[in-house]
Amino acid sequence: MSLHDLLINSWARLGAVAPDALLEARLQAHFAVQVLAAAGSSLLKPADDDSHTACEWYDRVQSLVGGEIPGGLRAAVRLRDLRLLLLTKEGIELASTPLVGRTLNDGMTWLAGQLAAQSGVEKPVLKRPGYEMPEHALGDGAAFQLDAGAPELATWFANADRALQFVAAREPEALQVRCWPHHFDMATLLNLDPFLPPKKARSIGVGMSPGDQHIRQPYFYVTPWPAPKTDHLPGLTGGGTWHRKGWTGAVLTGAKLVSADSAGRQVETLTDFLDSALAACRELLA
Repeated sequence: MSLHDLLINSWARLGAVAPDALLEARLQAHFAVQVLAAAGSSLLKPADDDSHTACEWYDRVQSLVGGEIPGGLRAAVRLRDLRLLLLTKEGIELASTPLVGRTLNDGMTWLAGQLAAQSGVEKPVLKRPGYEMPEHALGDGAAFQLDAGAPELATWFANADRALQFVAAREPEALQVRCWPHHFDMATLLNLDPFLPPKKARSIGVGMSPGDQHIRQPYFYVTPWPAPKTDHLPGLTGGGTWHRKGWTGAVLTGAKLVSADSAGRQVETLTDFLDSALAACRELLA
């Protein structure tokens, strides 16, 4: 079955809010997810790829959910309303609190208290990972605010997870789909050389970024590694273009995707792009 056929019945139409109007919603969510990253960084065994800080999308709670922490618990952030949740490892809600009107430190304090109350252990100390975050007042102690674009941003993540899960199921080299709290992108990696050290292995990254310093709006990407040294890159369909500034990869911008005027046409645009970009990257790495 094609990627298009797999995705067509589970895609929610995008475009209720213009992609280039999602910056503040994205930054608010990016900082909210640092509560999950802090729990993973502080309470889980470090992984070489930092996956102990990563999270995944759970459709049943419409949230990004961190890894299982001691006591069989998981922390989550519901993107549509910036609500912090504490779940069982099966995804059942035990407690929740709004982040809106509270600071990042408030969120970590609440989570630490809930972890102690639910598991009966001493209240843990949660510390954020040391990577650099975008400049924003939230990083200096400001309170979270709910931007009008939050529900649309949540739809971007839900759709991206569905698309990437289907890609990962179809591609035998694919690793688990995760959301990485540093860059806040959701992605899988096709490891073409699984028996080689990571720095020497060829790979293809497939993901969705809600926007970053390179491209302000959400976008899907497919990136070959090592980066090709040639300027003669294969053609792309589905409205894709090659990004070359800072990194090399095939990109489908949010503006191009939402220019399709129905859910079905958006799926057609995205799957055409992904299929052509994956073929192009395999050709470049052959």
